[in-house]
Amino acid sequence: MSRELRINTTAFNAALNRFMQHSKRDAEVVLRQQARGLMKSLIDVTPPGGKNVSNAKARARGINSLKADAFKVVEVVSPKRAEETNVESLINRHRVQGRVKQEVTPRILVSAAALRAYLKKQQAKVGFLASGWNQAASKLGFKPPAWIWNNRGPGAVVIEVNDRRIAVRATNRVKYASGFRDMSSLVQWAVNLQTQKLRRQLTKFLAGTARRAGFKS
Repeated sequence: MSRELRINTTAFNAALNRFMQHSKRDAEVVLRQQARGLMKSLIDVTPPGGKNVSNAKARARGINSLKADAFKVVEVVSPKRAEETNVESLINRHRVQGRVKQEVTPRILVSAAALRAYLKKQQAKVGFLASGWNQAASKLGFKPPAWIWNNRGPGAVVIEVNDRRIAVRATNRVKYASGFRDMSSLVQWAVNLQTQKLRRQLTKFLAGTARRAGFKS
């Protein structure tokens, strides 16, 4: 099921329009640059990323969440005592929107080898949710970190450009993306972050212009 996200872009559009009034660069170049920056911020905050979370910490967070989810469901025992061998199928039965929400009591018994094999396979998929933005990022000239890029989450993008505006309609089609409860606030945070960056760029540009004109700040 898809869900429409309502995002306030008033401040971003105002900052962009003001920047465009002063920039000497081609309008399409400026617009694509800002859209690219916005997409980068959006990928940065998509789980396992988050606000002010570095790339390395985001991946580590994803791996830790994977392990935490597994241990909500299973307990490691000797091979002779193991009740299940297909750990992936077992844990997937308890996933809701990509995460294990509730602990299973009693835990289901699995061997250490079966759990290790599961974790190794699933660690390669950390970043799958964020990879739903890969197509949009690629169209805008931005390549996400390898642990995201190497996944193949479904997504789509439509880009319309003219000399005054660029309209980017990016869709993350990972099946649990639309149900992620904080997605709207994360997208809004990405927009606000790019707005701040744009304002700083404009301030720096105007200060440079003033200096070249002989004015002191």
